[in-house]
Amino acid sequence: MIKKLRKKFILIALGVVAAVILAIVVGIDVANYVNMTRDADEIIAGLETGDVRRPPDVFFPEDFVIESEKQGDFKGLPRETAFSARYFTVETDAEGNVRHYDLGSIAYVRSDDLAEFVAEADSDSGFVGDYRYKRTATADGYAYIFLDCEKEIEAVRDFILSSAIVTVVGLLIIAALIVLLSKKALRPVEESYEKQKRFITDAGHELKTPLTVISANAELLELEVGENEWIESIKGQVKKLGKLTKDLVFLSRMDEGSDNFPTAAFSLKNALEDVVDGLKEAALVAGRSFIVDAEDVTVTANEEMIRRAIGLILDNAVKYSESERIEVSLRKEGKYAVLEERNAASLEKGEHPELFERFYRPDTSRTAATGGHGIGLSVVRSIVEAHRGSATCTSDGGAVVFKIMLPAIA
Repeated sequence: MIKKLRKKFILIALGVVAAVILAIVVGIDVANYVNMTRDADEIIAGLETGDVRRPPDVFFPEDFVIESEKQGDFKGLPRETAFSARYFTVETDAEGNVRHYDLGSIAYVRSDDLAEFVAEADSDSGFVGDYRYKRTATADGYAYIFLDCEKEIEAVRDFILSSAIVTVVGLLIIAALIVLLSKKALRPVEESYEKQKRFITDAGHELKTPLTVISANAELLELEVGENEWIESIKGQVKKLGKLTKDLVFLSRMDEGSDNFPTAAFSLKNALEDVVDGLKEAALVAGRSFIVDAEDVTVTANEEMIRRAIGLILDNAVKYSESERIEVSLRKEGKYAVLEERNAASLEKGEHPELFERFYRPDTSRTAATGGHGIGLSVVRSIVEAHRGSATCTSDGGAVVFKIMLPAIA
């Protein structure tokens, strides 16, 4: 139990931290890309207005530089950007045929490549490879400006890669710290849980002797005075308390996560039929009858424990079913053996995991009348989960279905 709680704590803590870190990192990466794209669009806008110049081959005179500084603030871009942009322009007719181009500010692109660039630039703006472009409609065609963003894109890629590596390393470190500190964080819970288990186990052992004595005295008293309702009541309550004690001790042991119980392959169909035969008399007295439809499915498990789980499910149906028919089916679905018990019951539509909680009583008056103590289904869930299976309960508003799934042998 504590191991499962610790695993859940680690997974939840790591999941929350990972989600926050990933959100931050992805947000920074996206912002970095958006800023790079925005800067490229501003340079292209400067090319259209003339604020961005062809990269100089010679030094400009001082008065030209001063005049350029007056013109080109560039919305916060570096001042030399006005003279360092690598770009080329293309003009086409309405059919997309290249009519004019200017490759004076680019070295890598050849005139033979221009038709391919134009063909891929099928929107007003975007990227063609490492080039950011803008398309403007003219009187008889289109004008394109392609800006080389290779360095900027490479910088964004390097940043994304670096952030991914740092994120993975950071998460591994955080995971190690969470694993190391989780035991300390859950120590108070573990101590409380251990005290609870110890109390249940000790109380169970301590109750055995007085219950045995009370039962024996009731038998002796019955021999002396004969049968009467008071003695029968004592015997019934002793039996009920003895069963409750036994179930509590069993659950306490199951919660320890012990899987040392012996297992073997057996026919689940035969086990089901034997359990049904053992409950037929009780069902007849309660006005119920079992309708069984079972396939021959083999499982590897502790047969005694599985029989007990099946018996508790069917006994629950005998006690609480609102119809005479109790339908039981067994089939194989994929890698699992699926046992279902269906009967009429007034439960809200949906799943009802609360029925498997200890001492849960949806109707205390009915529970008192049938002698239940609200722990049988908890035993069922513990047994099934100990065998790597699952136990569920669903209702469609008029009928309730208890389902047990166990790994089956192929």
